[in-house]
This record gives sequence, C-alpha cells and structure tokens, in this order.
Amino acid sequence: MNKIFTTAIKAVSKSAYICKEIQAQLIKEDALTKEDRSPVTIADFASQAIICRTLKAEFPEIPIVGEEDANSLRQKENKILLEKIGKFLTGWTEEEILDAIDQGNGEAKGRFWTVDPIDGTKGFLRGEQYAVALALIENGQVQMGILGCPNLNRKQDESGLIAYAIKGQGAFTADMDGKNAHPVKVSQNSADELIRFLESVEAAHANHGLQGQIMDALGEKAQSVRFDSQVKYAVLAQGIAEVYLRLPNELKPDYREKIWDHAAGMIIVQEAGGRVTDMFGKNLDFTQGKKLLNNRGIMVSNGLVHDEILELINKFKK
Repeated sequence: MNKIFTTAIKAVSKSAYICKEIQAQLIKEDALTKEDRSPVTIADFASQAIICRTLKAEFPEIPIVGEEDANSLRQKENKILLEKIGKFLTGWTEEEILDAIDQGNGEAKGRFWTVDPIDGTKGFLRGEQYAVALALIENGQVQMGILGCPNLNRKQDESGLIAYAIKGQGAFTADMDGKNAHPVKVSQNSADELIRFLESVEAAHANHGLQGQIMDALGEKAQSVRFDSQVKYAVLAQGIAEVYLRLPNELKPDYREKIWDHAAGMIIVQEAGGRVTDMFGKNLDFTQGKKLLNNRGIMVSNGLVHDEILELINKFKK
C-alpha cells in the first residue's frame, strides 16, 4: 500500500498545482457573465491527464474510472482548446494528452481508481474552492481517499492542503506536496450543541428546501457554513462543521450520485471519526458501477448528530 499511496499523493499534488496555475492565469472577473467555462474545462482535462499518466506509469494493471474522456478534444473544432491544455503540460504531445485522458475510461469493478479531476466547477470559476479527488476502491470498499484542495488553508500563512485517509489508519491533512502531515478529527459537538451545516455557495443538486426545514427545526443551534465542492468533506473531517447533506432535488427523482463525487471524501470523514450514509441511513454502495444506484441522497456528519438529523429528514421528506 505504501507505493500506491505515495504514487497517489504525487498524482494529486501535481494535478492540484497545475489546476492552481490554470485558475490563476485564466480566470477573469467576467468569466461567469460571459458563461466562459473554458478555464475549468482546460483544468479538468489537464488534471485527469496528469493523474492517469502518473498512476498508469506505476500501476498499469489498475483501471481508472474518471469523469472525462477525450472524444470531444479529438474534434477539429476543439483544436484550440487542446492547444491551450498543452501549454500547461510542458513536453507532452497532443496524442499523449489525449491518450492519458482516455486512460480514465476503465470499468468500475474489482480494484480500481476513481478520479474527479475538478470537483466544484463554479467555485473554480469564481477563483474560490474546488477539489481534486482520487480514491482507490476494492470490491466495493473504499481503501484510500485523497482530496487536493488548493484554496483551503490549514493555517493563515499556508496556501492549499491535501486531505487523505487510508482505511484503518486515520485521516490527515498535509501541505500541497503531501508533507508535514497532521491527524485530523471530526467535531465532538453533540446534538444539544452548535450544529454547523455545510452548504454549497450556489444551489445545484441539493434540496435546500428540505435542508432549510431541518435547520429551522433545530433553531438557533443550527448554523450555515458555505463551501463549494468535495472540499466540504475535508472541512468536516477537520471539525469545522458537523453536517453535510446532499438531499435529492424533487425535480430530479431519478438522479443518483456519482462515485467520484463521494468516495475520497467519505473515507476521509470516516477515518476522522465521522459517519457517512445515504438519507435513509444506509451505507454507500460502491458496487454498482459509476453511480450510487442503491442510495438516495448523502448524509455526512461527525457521528454524534447523525441519528437526530436522519430522524428529521424522515420527518420532513415527502
């Protein structure tokens, strides 16, 4: 596991640094008003290419299940986009970039990696929070999770961190190179104390109506803490919040969460002493391919408030 872990940390670190560089160079104040998603698209593809190439160089036998593929980049109309990606991957040929991205087209079965090269599109475009997520899954069990969080600080004088966990070995944060690791633990607040809910900066899949009802029922002890992306898992694992809910939107009854959006964060929270289930209290099932088909919604907590929040979900859900 040691070589796998060091390779995985190296992959996430290299990817996170490139994403940070792309964000710094390409994000402009008017990017959102122009609906210009190209900076995050460039970062997405570059990130997946780096991670896949790094992992495959050491472990060619382990499939990688990534969010992206290179089909669109192979089209003539996206030639300029491919060239922009190449400017950040110095020394890579265009074919090497395309092939590396497509190494993330593996099957989600047995032992495999799953990667979300950029989790938090809108946060990235605002110049704020996003995460590079990588997890190792074996027969449905998450064995390792790493979150590269380039804009999440451990201390005021530091920029960026990596949160990680190996099953049975605890959860840690380290600097962006994976060094200077320190163990992290979830908050010890009980249901009678302050309960801080992690919410997205902007509403997306989440059912904020139901979450609002739950928070209202808890009264003054419920507070909102806003972060984008899978960064929320790293925040909760460090004891900065107690609850993260991702409840289904009633307008999308068939929606199911993707495995790469939760695998890495889940094991980090669990190893930090927290608890992760779906909205019915069932464990997340990673045996069903690329989606959590046997689960509805996500409930993440420090463990001490989990049952009370589940009861409130059951009380208010339609």
